[in-house]
Amino acid sequence: MENLIIYPETKKQLDILKALLEEMKIRFKSETEVEELQDWQKRLIAEGIEDIKAGRFTSAEEVSKKARECIG
Repeated sequence: MENLIIYPETKKQLDILKALLEEMKIRFKSETEVEELQDWQKRLIAEGIEDIKAGRFTSAEEVSKKARECIG
């Protein structure tokens, strides 16, 4: 059987969809899209923040300029 993933944009839409599925006796499960960061992800984010604080970064403008130079 095929599954559907639906992305309601408002709480009202979500409530209506849940009510409809319950009325039609269609099984469903509710999940939030927020996932807890893993330790390695937290570590990389912290390292990136420290790099920025220490001035070890390149701006998007500089990267674009270098890319254009490489392309010719």
